[in-house]
Amino acid sequence: MVMTARTWSGLALVAVLFGSLGVAGCSSNPDTGPTPTTIGGGEAVCDESTLSAVIREEVDQTYPGATFVSLQDFECIDGWAFARAQVDTSGAIVPAAFFLRAEGQFWIPVSIEEICATPLEESPVPEAIYLQACPLPD
Repeated sequence: MVMTARTWSGLALVAVLFGSLGVAGCSSNPDTGPTPTTIGGGEAVCDESTLSAVIREEVDQTYPGATFVSLQDFECIDGWAFARAQVDTSGAIVPAAFFLRAEGQFWIPVSIEEICATPLEESPVPEAIYLQACPLPD
């Protein structure tokens, strides 16, 4: 993870935390069984416990004072994941959006800036996940 991606990921979370970024519903829920994805030469497991652990670590490393509370729902498509979680920020529980890319057996947080820097038509990000990060204007 490069520092600029983490920085922008932080800005994306801050935007979500303060309600300036709306997130549409997700089609999967955390009760589904593990789904391995084989992007990047290994298998990254797409299940509640795996994604929760990655998001918990991202929150701990990137947002001092914030605490991961729970994973609300998630969707994994072709080596990419979109997840909504609850994060405690100084006693206030707020929703947050996270975007992850499979690299081998690991999930790597990806910033909204990184996803949206490429037009949808040229992006490797599946359309359903791309549109969660970069809603197209009406």
